[in-house]
Amino acid sequence: MCIFGENNNNTIAGIWVWRGHELAFRLSTDWQVDFESYTWKRLSVDDENTKKLVNQYFLWEGEHNGKKFNQGKIFK
Repeated sequence: MCIFGENNNNTIAGIWVWRGHELAFRLSTDWQVDFESYTWKRLSVDDENTKKLVNQYFLWEGEHNGKKFNQGKIFK
């Protein structure tokens, strides 16, 4: 997960990876705390824009909706 922007003007965005085609959050009520607050989109491994997006998030750099990368957190 990444935070883009500055205090009082920021956005949270990230890439989640798991096996299967459905949202994993529906498998446990503990995981459903705020997942509906986000917009979810399935990424295509063949799409060049997806490859650029994943690379940007893994490197913790770039922009999201015009806001520069601020900080990130990896969840395992």
